[in-house]
Amino acid sequence: MSPSLGTTSVVCTLTKTSSPAEAAVTSVDTALRHLLETITPLPAEPVPIGAAAGRVLAEPVMAATPLPGFDNSAMDGYALQASAIGGATPEAPAVLPVRGEARTGHPAPQFEPGTAVRIMTGAALPQEADTVVRQEDVRRDGGTIAVSAPVALGTNVRRRGEDIAAGEIVLEPGRWLTAIDVGVAAALGRERLLVHRRPRVAILATGDELVPAGSACGPSQIADANSPMLAAAVIEAGGEPVMLGIAGDDPETIREHIQAPTGYDLIISSAGVSVGDHDHVRAVLDDLGSVGVWRIAMRPGKPLLIGRLGGVPYLGLPGNPVSSSVTFELFGRPAIRALQGAAALQRRRLHVHLAEAMAKPVGLRAYVRGVLADGPGGMAIGRSAGSQGSGMLHSLARADCLLVLDEQTAEAGPGTVVEAIPLR
Repeated sequence: MSPSLGTTSVVCTLTKTSSPAEAAVTSVDTALRHLLETITPLPAEPVPIGAAAGRVLAEPVMAATPLPGFDNSAMDGYALQASAIGGATPEAPAVLPVRGEARTGHPAPQFEPGTAVRIMTGAALPQEADTVVRQEDVRRDGGTIAVSAPVALGTNVRRRGEDIAAGEIVLEPGRWLTAIDVGVAAALGRERLLVHRRPRVAILATGDELVPAGSACGPSQIADANSPMLAAAVIEAGGEPVMLGIAGDDPETIREHIQAPTGYDLIISSAGVSVGDHDHVRAVLDDLGSVGVWRIAMRPGKPLLIGRLGGVPYLGLPGNPVSSSVTFELFGRPAIRALQGAAALQRRRLHVHLAEAMAKPVGLRAYVRGVLADGPGGMAIGRSAGSQGSGMLHSLARADCLLVLDEQTAEAGPGTVVEAIPLR
C-alpha cells in the first residue's frame, strides 16, 4: 500500500507504461504543464512582517487609510501661501516674518496669512499654508525671510493620499515578497502578513558510486554533488529541503528510502531515471505510485520522471549534475513556486543577440550554458560559457544564463536573437 507522504492535493493525469522505451518524446512545455497539474498551493499562515521577505503573499494588502495621512512638506524650507510671494522679484523680494516651526512628529503650529513657518521634510503642513519654498531659495535675516521669485501653488507639498488612496490594493496575492514590499506593508500599518507555507521538499540521490560530499572517495567513487546543489536550489526557490540520503542502485534500497518518509510536499530524486540496466527508480515508483516516463525533447536532461507518490508530486531528475541543474531550473523551481501560490513561476526571460554560431539537432530544445555581456542598442549579447558536454562542470560554474535554442533551429549564426534565462 502506498504511504501517505503529505497533504498536497493532486490530480495526476499520467499513466503507467510497461517500458521506458515506449514513452513518446514530449516537449518541455507539455511536460511542465503535466507537472503543474499535480500541484495545488499549500495552506497559508500568518508571519511577523519582518519574516515575510522571500515568502509568497496569500492575501491582498490594502491601504486602510490614505498615504500620506496628512499634507506634509517634501523639503526643508518655509511653509507659506503662494499668493504672498506672487509679485516677488530679485529687485523687490517679498519679505515675510517667520512665525513658529513645524517639526516631524509634532502638530503643526498656527498659521497666519502673510507669514512663513519654518518647516522640516515630512512635517505636517500648517492649515491655510499651501506651498513650501526650499530653504536654498530664501534669504533669512533674523526673524524674517526674503523670497526673490514667485513659486507655484502647491510646490514641495505632499498631499494627503497622493501616494496611496484609502481602500487601494497595493500588494496582490501571489507576489513574491521583497524587502521593499515588507517596507510598503509596514508603512500601511501591517504587523503580520498571510503567506503560503514553505514546501517541504525531500531530496534523494541514487547511485552505487556516490559518497557524501566531503567524504573520501574510494576507487570508482565520486562525491554526491546533486544533493547539496538541489538543497541549495530548493532554498533559493522558497522551499525547505529534507535530505533522504543516498540510495544504491538496487530496487529494495530505493524503495526503503522513498517509502518510509512522510510529511513532504514534493519529492525530488536524481539519477536512475534512464533506460540502463541499473536504473531502477522508474520501476520502484511505478509500483509504489503513479509515474509518467518522459523522454523530453531537450538537451541536456532528456530522461525525466514526473508523477506522484502517495498523493505527493514526484520529480525524478537525471543524475549528471549539469542535467540535474538544468532540469531543476525548468521543472523543480516552477513546481516549488507553484506550491507557494506564486503568480510568476519562472525566472524572467530576456532576448539577446548571440555572439557566436551555435548548432544543435533539429527537434530538441537546447539550453546552452552561457555568459551575458552588454551589447549595442541596449540588448545584451550571449556567448557559450565553455564546453557544453553534459559532464562539464566548469562551464556550469561560469554560466550566468541559459541560452535557449528552439526545436526548429539547427544552427544559429552570430547576431541571431534568442531567449535567455538569467541564473544570477
